[in-house]
Amino acid sequence: MLEPRRLVSAIGASFRNENVRRVELAWGAAIAAEWAHFVALGVFAYEQGGTAAVGVAGLVRLLPAAAVAPFAASFGDRFRRERFLLVLTLLGAGALAASAAAAAADNRVLVFAFAALVGLAVTLIRPALQALLPSLARTPEELIASNGATSTIESLGTLIGPVVAGVFVSVADVAGVFALGAGALALGAVLLARVRVENRVGLGTEPDSHSLKRMLAGGFRTVARSGSARLVVALIVAQTFVRGCLNVLIVVASFQVFDGGAAQVGYLTAAIGAGGLIGAIGAMALRGGRLAAPFGLSLVFWGVPITLMAVRPYFAAAIVLLAIVGAANSFEDVAVFTLLQRLVPNQMLTRVLGLVWGLAMGGVAIGSIAAPALVRAVGPRPAFVAVGSVLPLLALLAYRKLTAIDRSVAPAPELDLIERVPLLAPLSIATKEQVAASLLPVTVAAGEVVIQAGDAGDRFYIVRDGELDIDAGGHHTTAHEADYFGEIALLRDVPRTATVKAALDSNLYALLRADFLSAVTGHTAAHAAGEAIAETRLKRTRAHSG
Repeated sequence: MLEPRRLVSAIGASFRNENVRRVELAWGAAIAAEWAHFVALGVFAYEQGGTAAVGVAGLVRLLPAAAVAPFAASFGDRFRRERFLLVLTLLGAGALAASAAAAAADNRVLVFAFAALVGLAVTLIRPALQALLPSLARTPEELIASNGATSTIESLGTLIGPVVAGVFVSVADVAGVFALGAGALALGAVLLARVRVENRVGLGTEPDSHSLKRMLAGGFRTVARSGSARLVVALIVAQTFVRGCLNVLIVVASFQVFDGGAAQVGYLTAAIGAGGLIGAIGAMALRGGRLAAPFGLSLVFWGVPITLMAVRPYFAAAIVLLAIVGAANSFEDVAVFTLLQRLVPNQMLTRVLGLVWGLAMGGVAIGSIAAPALVRAVGPRPAFVAVGSVLPLLALLAYRKLTAIDRSVAPAPELDLIERVPLLAPLSIATKEQVAASLLPVTVAAGEVVIQAGDAGDRFYIVRDGELDIDAGGHHTTAHEADYFGEIALLRDVPRTATVKAALDSNLYALLRADFLSAVTGHTAAHAAGEAIAETRLKRTRAHSG
């Protein structure tokens, strides 16, 4: 087990990115509000109509989101993602405020109707957030850390939201819980209003963007064309089906197995969040390589504890077992969504993640309606066995394909080289991946001239290996691995200021003028770094010439 300080260090690294910090804190407000709403809605439904009403509430809360989210998420690829996220947060806050008023009036129809709106908002918040992070994170490690922070904060929200709701419904009423959730989302909206994204890579520029129908269907097409994406999405949906069943089984266990009440629903749900904090520590062990296989392993630990709850049907044992489920959930989230961010082109990411979360909510909704029927058919304890067996069996069947995915989608080695170039280092990971895909390999023999002083500049170069001599007005320097040259002519729009000749056989990467300028000039920090480097080199050349 990794030390907790690694978790703190990794989250701290992502939080040093100001925009990531604001987005993650807003996410914390959203997830706490969502789970508080889940507990309060479950209690409200059970008091209104028993176990069947809990299943109906889950269906109403999630099924509309499952149907609408894959299409509505396309607007996150059409417009600024940070603004799309802000609008969704405001929508959720308004729906929760309206839910509070409806609950105070004891209007079951309106509470369920506004629950559908809350479900839609929080379902779309997830893909919008996960699609935004690659445009905010600057390295693969920072992206994993940001996804780890997302999972950790989700675990905290899953812990805090249900506990607060459980206490609140036992001393007050569900209307107060809904109102509290509305306030949390409003606070999140304030944070999101200050988020800014630089260098928005590829958004709204693909050919399909001019056809609304094709744009809305883009997420479906992207998943359908990729066998790896199809497998990952199918396993996510299976996991959410089990989660939907578990949501109902927790309520059933609280009232029928443990002879408890509303507060125990909150405490059992909070156990998942508490375990999630432990899982987030383990998730920090993930690096840029293997992600699919750990995802499959986490599914095993998702299902087995649910099965064991039938063997030891005691409240304390249930708390521990659900904490293990929560730990597996955090580990799974970091692995699978980092994997999807790697599998899916950035310009399609919100649509694909919207489809994923739409299907996920559909899985939860179907699980919510299937669980009561399963309990009636076989009883509570056998129902836990049946539900808990699903994911381990699927993970075992898919394990070989998951390991194959790991071999096919490891980060390009060019990313590490790009990270060592100062004027490219500040770019987001999404931009760096686009730059890596645009690099052209160039092989030069010893004595060959790469660029000639006075010529027009058309490329930026990074040295992969070898040795080159740079002659800037008589001032000679040597370029080795990860050194770079050619930026002055591109940034200043002037002829080449130096002659570069290969001293040894060398391998370079070239980035065309348009690709270089698009990446660097569209990002404030990268542009400033480039200008500073260019000015320093020009001053050195002038000093030597003088």
